[in-house]
Amino acid sequence: MTVLCRVMQVSTSAYYAWCNSPPDSDKKYQDQQLAENVLQIFNDNKQSFGSRRLADRLQKQGFAVGRFKTRRIMRDLKLKVRYPKRFKVTTDSNHSEAISPNRLDRQFKVAQPNQVWTTDIT
Repeated sequence: MTVLCRVMQVSTSAYYAWCNSPPDSDKKYQDQQLAENVLQIFNDNKQSFGSRRLADRLQKQGFAVGRFKTRRIMRDLKLKVRYPKRFKVTTDSNHSEAISPNRLDRQFKVAQPNQVWTTDIT
């Protein structure tokens, strides 16, 4: 084994460390598992999680990952955060303008056509 390590220019300790490492310690396999989890968490949360919240969620699941690695994975997967639209108030009921009287008072049945006119402002 020593001759083979010398030919391949690898130290014997590195070879034995590689032999004793678990099979799932492969970096590509771990990145693939991580990418799948990032995609699932991202979609489960309506595509609103950025790298910080994704990294926190992954750490709670037991992955050793930081914010910048999560950001790199998001970039590789082409994930863009969608921020929810803020609620915009469109009704101003506190005004001093004249309010039209309610002449119909929800009585929608009329005797003849063209006596009551309504509209929808939505």
